[in-house]
Amino acid sequence: MVTDLKQYGATFQLDYGLVYWNSRLEHEHIRLASQFKPGDIICDMFAGVGPFAIPAAKIGCEVFANDLNPNSAYYLKINAEKNKVDDRVAVFNMDARKFIQQLMQVPFCEVNPESDVSILKACKTCSVQNNVETEYRNENNAISKPGRRGTNKRMRSLSNTKPWEHVDHVIMNLPASALQFLDVFRDLIQRRHWKGSLPWIHCYCFMRSNETKEQILSEAESTLGAGIQEPIFHRVRDVAPNKAMFCLSFRLPEEALL
Repeated sequence: MVTDLKQYGATFQLDYGLVYWNSRLEHEHIRLASQFKPGDIICDMFAGVGPFAIPAAKIGCEVFANDLNPNSAYYLKINAEKNKVDDRVAVFNMDARKFIQQLMQVPFCEVNPESDVSILKACKTCSVQNNVETEYRNENNAISKPGRRGTNKRMRSLSNTKPWEHVDHVIMNLPASALQFLDVFRDLIQRRHWKGSLPWIHCYCFMRSNETKEQILSEAESTLGAGIQEPIFHRVRDVAPNKAMFCLSFRLPEEALL
């Protein structure tokens, strides 16, 4: 059943039979979005239909949003258009690891700068626009689902963004398994190309009553292959009598860089 929902000034269209939506997470969406500033670059690895991505874009952030479910990616694109932020949201439909690896891959022209004029001219266009268009793409660069298509112009706001040089926040909202994806950050970022502070990672997870924050942190560090300094645990909600959802936030450690 296709329906339209409203949260914190944003409209979301979705089909309950095809995508995931939980209205109980509204306060968490607001809490995390309140940490973003206009101009921040956000990577949402498990974006769903956009409960984090759309509010971030409405604030003025530049958002790269991905979901493996083609139906979620389809409605995410629609929701970006409905909320008039499609120029600030690039939608991907692919495996989360491949998504973040693709964003952080330094283009050849920046790795091997040449003095040849033709190469230099080509490098002027080196940006994420080589991989991102207003239509959402999967890992084979094919439209994932037929439907209404927007214009074929490049994203004006995102076309000059270079995520391999800087990202402010990475959202990992897949509490059942997001911790297992932290290994993707091992040697993902090349220090010599990076500018500014390292990104904040917001990794959602479940914690049972017989588990401790220290155990969760140890699992995160083991998967990441680096020590985490000053981790922040936020209790999101109880999902069962002996099980709670948490958000583990931390600055990506320097030792995780290449």
